[in-house]
Amino acid sequence: PARYFRPGTAFFDEIAVAIVRELGLIPVSFSINGDGGATYPAPVVLREVTAAKAGDIIIAHANHPGGGTATGIARALPALAAAGLTPGRLTAT
Repeated sequence: PARYFRPGTAFFDEIAVAIVRELGLIPVSFSINGDGGATYPAPVVLREVTAAKAGDIIIAHANHPGGGTATGIARALPALAAAGLTPGRLTAT
């Protein structure tokens, strides 16, 4: 199976990408910051996540159970499904 790498800082430069590839990994990032590092309230998470289009990668966090992430994503899922979007897996191409 393919192995992916995303830096904890969410930033790649050309050197980092080259190192990741030398290690046999595939560099990936995200296109939508769904919860602002677990700081957004549920309505903002809902807005950010429902902006997703096919192929987007959403990052969100589960490390603040009292935050708005879980509620916002739960509210966003029906809208994403109604738009014909389904969760997917990364695949190497």
